[in-house]
Amino acid sequence: MDAQWLEWTRHNVARGCDVQELQAILARAGFAACEITEALTLAGAPLASTATADAEVDYVALSRPSLVANPQAVGASPIDDTRVQLYQIPDFLDAARCEAIMALMDAWLRPSTVTTGSLYAGFRTSQTCDLGQMNDPLVAEVDARIAQTLGINPAWGEATQGQKYQVGEEFKAHTDYFQPATPEYAKFAGARGQRSWTFMIYLNNTPAGGATHFTRLERSFYPRQGSALIWNNLQPTGAPNPLTEHHGMPVVEGTKSIITKWFRDRGPGAMADTLGTGTQG
Repeated sequence: MDAQWLEWTRHNVARGCDVQELQAILARAGFAACEITEALTLAGAPLASTATADAEVDYVALSRPSLVANPQAVGASPIDDTRVQLYQIPDFLDAARCEAIMALMDAWLRPSTVTTGSLYAGFRTSQTCDLGQMNDPLVAEVDARIAQTLGINPAWGEATQGQKYQVGEEFKAHTDYFQPATPEYAKFAGARGQRSWTFMIYLNNTPAGGATHFTRLERSFYPRQGSALIWNNLQPTGAPNPLTEHHGMPVVEGTKSIITKWFRDRGPGAMADTLGTGTQG
């Protein structure tokens, strides 16, 4: 929480404003429960009254879906860095499914967009396909398997997207979570809440370039057909994890096609997926 918001909190606590109302305002501005509690405590609000509007979100449970609790069951390997939750599954989709989805995507591509609406030209130069809006059985099958493999209720997920990158195209360094206390958060978070997990699948082998480079971890992952890369954009406290910043590096040779599905920190029903654990194939 920046100095301006901290001063706002201190000023309104000193004025005698209702603590629960201040909590709700800070939550709508995108701050996590731990940040709100800390700000109210620093401002001198009674500790007994510092429960926040995010209290119903069990971020610890969200950080431990079945993929995390039992990665071996779905063939997942954690990346050896305790600062982030980042997993790989080498053979999540077979070649036939990858090729079929790429054929679907090629017929429905549109220029990719960004949620902030203010980034400079060239920041994101790929094309996007709204796979989740198609009434296609293969897309539905893959969509269900993503949720089952991760272990989070599919109703907590956004509509699945596909992206295609030609030579020279990229998505410069960015985070998948919505930046708290910004117009972006106010516009896109809403009742669905913050983005939590990202599940990305590479649909083809890219001969050169196209890596997903985590800029603050100095780790790069190269497109390999059928492999999946999964990470949690949040910390167990619910605060965004800035170490998940990543750069879709420019394609140097060939193309890069991927599937991306984002999950939120809340949704209808229980968080845990009730459909069972997905299988590879």
